[in-house]
Amino acid sequence: MDENQLARSVGNKDDLTDEIITGFLSRPVVRLAESACRGEYGAAAIIDQLVPENSHAYCKIQALDVPPLSPSLGLARNECFNTQNIWRPQEDKFLGSTGTEHVGPVNRLAVSEDQSFFVSASFDGTSKVFELRQTHDSGGDIHSCLTYDGHKAGNDHSRIRINDCCILEHTHSVATAASDGSLHVWRVDTVTSNQSQFMKRPRVSGHSALRNINFGEGEVLAVNHFNTPSASILAFATQRGNIHSLDLRIAREPFSLNLKPELGYLTDMDVGNDRNWVVAGTSRGYVGLWDIRYQTMVKLWRHCRGSPISRLIDAFGTSPNEASRPMVFMGCDNNEASLFDLSTGGCIQCYRVLDSSLSYVDQVALPSDCLSIPNLESVNIPSRLGKRIVSLDKAIQMTTTKSQGSVRINALTGCINPQGHSYLITGGSDRMIRLWDLKSGSKSCCVSGLDRNQSSPSFEQVGGKSRLLLCRQPPPIDPSMMESSKLPVYNRQGVVKPDSRHIDSILDLKEVQNPALLLSASRDNTIKLWG
Repeated sequence: MDENQLARSVGNKDDLTDEIITGFLSRPVVRLAESACRGEYGAAAIIDQLVPENSHAYCKIQALDVPPLSPSLGLARNECFNTQNIWRPQEDKFLGSTGTEHVGPVNRLAVSEDQSFFVSASFDGTSKVFELRQTHDSGGDIHSCLTYDGHKAGNDHSRIRINDCCILEHTHSVATAASDGSLHVWRVDTVTSNQSQFMKRPRVSGHSALRNINFGEGEVLAVNHFNTPSASILAFATQRGNIHSLDLRIAREPFSLNLKPELGYLTDMDVGNDRNWVVAGTSRGYVGLWDIRYQTMVKLWRHCRGSPISRLIDAFGTSPNEASRPMVFMGCDNNEASLFDLSTGGCIQCYRVLDSSLSYVDQVALPSDCLSIPNLESVNIPSRLGKRIVSLDKAIQMTTTKSQGSVRINALTGCINPQGHSYLITGGSDRMIRLWDLKSGSKSCCVSGLDRNQSSPSFEQVGGKSRLLLCRQPPPIDPSMMESSKLPVYNRQGVVKPDSRHIDSILDLKEVQNPALLLSASRDNTIKLWG
């Protein structure tokens, strides 16, 4: 039977024998089409629908049953929260702190999808789980309900750091990445408690280890998780510059991406809201964009100042349907964050904090670098495999160049909502948490970090299109330079309010929708809650 006869016979199932069906389904082109129908990454890069037999098989073969998400991951409760609320953190509204829970810097935070708990990742080698219901009845002192120290097992003679953590979508399972090259997936066990007739909240009861992974490529620097209609993919980046993936449903690697070593070590990565692209930044200021459907790097840029890319987050925090183009918030040095359009590499908005010495300088008299808009310089991607992207001399020059030691933005959270509030919250090595209103700069504010004698900052927009937002932060006033009659009352008498700000660099920020609050993690070993 030739291909035309087989194609005609597919429409009439009664004329097909079991042998013909089996033979047809076992053909390589059909298996490839089946993979494309199921959404397996890489299949669409191989199949060519312009070939008649491929197109015919692609149309005829339907998606087969896909293994469901394992219940062992711990399914999250299906609760709906309003993602278009107008809540915003207030100035210096401190709600609580974790105190001495961690004995090392808290590097990352992750909040469960049903808002029942959040997880911390610390340089002390442990991850702790905190119930969010404690924010109302803790009296400001937040305690963890369980500790995961599985990374420290068998490593008594070496110091293990937890570099990153994430919570698997629609589950209560957590993935933690460690400095020893291990990646652990473990489940937070919960039970439902009836607190009232109208509210049922899960309570944390324990944890269970599910899977341990070690590729032997040095430290695991970043980890992310996303679901597709046919896969539950855990993506993680290693010290050697590789971005690996693991399908938790069938234990295979859907894709593997590579970043050249001359571009610097990977500092952060993020997956697009439409699950089609991955963006990663490096310590030498390079930004790579991959299309994970075709497993190909499609764009490569370098920051105009060569600034290390400390943080990247997707600008759209809601459904993928609202994201018409890929946009990310990027945190760099010089106390600067920017919003970039990855389809063009252009900067849409820049958010910059001026040095305190320029707080009272007129805008027209500011140095040109304070009013400039950053840009991403395009870098040619060599077509020949193995060819260097950066010359050896330039790579050595970038290695020997010393950092200026300026303030760096380490933490970002926020989103662009066409139907609601668009904002960005930043935190960095200056220990300040700032909220930037993307539509009205005058509504921006400082959430935490001001001294008692320090005036509130002023925010102003530069240019007609408001592409640049500047924050002028006056320095603290020396009490010895002021008359006692002009000092604030709380500096001379009465009970002084305790200082609630972080005393070291802020490393991560996360938002909680129910109850509405902001979480901040710092190098001072604490996690603080803000209202």
